[in-house]
Amino acid sequence: MSPDILQFKTPTILFGNGATPTHPAVLKKISEANSILCVDGGTDKLEKIGYYPDLILGDLDSLIYDPGKYECDLIHLDDQSRTDLEKSLEWCFSRGIKDLSLVGFSGGRDDHTVAVLRTLLSYAHRMNLILYSNYSTVQCVKDDASFNTFPGQIISIIHPNENIKITTQGLKFPLNNSGLNSPGHGISNVAEGDQCSIRSTEWVWVFFNFAE
Repeated sequence: MSPDILQFKTPTILFGNGATPTHPAVLKKISEANSILCVDGGTDKLEKIGYYPDLILGDLDSLIYDPGKYECDLIHLDDQSRTDLEKSLEWCFSRGIKDLSLVGFSGGRDDHTVAVLRTLLSYAHRMNLILYSNYSTVQCVKDDASFNTFPGQIISIIHPNENIKITTQGLKFPLNNSGLNSPGHGISNVAEGDQCSIRSTEWVWVFFNFAE
């Protein structure tokens, strides 16, 4: 039976099988969610911290228990050329679910983390995605965007290629329609107040680090 998409109310979390969330900001985000969609083995990690999925997506090969033991719908996504995250995002997008917080997709294998960041970038033009780790949130930014910050917050901008011009306001080390001169040039900038803005000619990753 296909699940009723109307039952998935925002805010919606897509929960993965990476590091178990521990930071208070991420746990608060989970507690505020109206719908939680789990990717395969993320289901069991979610249940260990006291929450239960509204839907399970993926190839279902990492679940601890038999699929019939889970009290929600399961959608088998069978395409070994793509990760469960990619397949789940495609499933969500095709059904009009375009605003998602991604939790539990970092903190594991390094190659998986890189693939997640690349996936975030590849879907940025179609979906509003925010990645939550135990250290920061990550968003992909292009054109003009404004963000709530706190004084002293560490903010890093990383570009996927060299031909990008970036302008910032509200950061200690401003950029004015300029590129990043090295891979580490945009790392560890600092918010000066409660808001910053970033304008970029192409997509970049922006990391907003949590307070200690």
